[in-house]
Amino acid sequence: MCPPSPCRLRTAVLATATTLLTVPAVVLAQRTPSGYETGTETATAMPWYVQAIIAGGLTLVIGGLLVAVAPDSTRRRTDRALEAPGITFVYGVVSGVVVIGAAFLLAITGFGLIFAVPMLLIFVLVALVSGEYGYLAVGRLVSDDWLLALGSAIVVSAAVGAVPVLGTIVGFVISSIGLGTAVMAFQADRDSRP
Repeated sequence: MCPPSPCRLRTAVLATATTLLTVPAVVLAQRTPSGYETGTETATAMPWYVQAIIAGGLTLVIGGLLVAVAPDSTRRRTDRALEAPGITFVYGVVSGVVVIGAAFLLAITGFGLIFAVPMLLIFVLVALVSGEYGYLAVGRLVSDDWLLALGSAIVVSAAVGAVPVLGTIVGFVISSIGLGTAVMAFQADRDSRP
């Protein structure tokens, strides 16, 4: 079992949101006209266009908030991602491995599960938000204007969400770069304090 990556975390969030939206329809579809269940229910995969819409929507909302609320900070982080994508990718992957490894070690003790679950939930949120820096950096390859960059990031995110295997790999790389920029910024802020 491989450790969850920011892309897998995004996929988990997308799958959860889609499940919450489709469960009522599936339950209603399982009823026969007489009101009895048939027992022949089958699981359906989420269509590619639904994955693309949800991925693009997440980038629209989270990326749009990052650009609207903190444009200078977002510009610095996307600059870092564009200047050193390899280093930021390594930072992102290593931080994910460290957090997941620490949570696993805490969970083994039983008592540490109290700390492991919140730590993983916080990491999922941080990875989801900071992964958007990677998509915004890709958008900035098209234009330095935030509106065009955000639009490009939405298109890339939707394309990554629509493609099954290759999209997952590309999404992992882009999200890891975004996570790495956030980790590097946090480390730089911590080192600059007296």
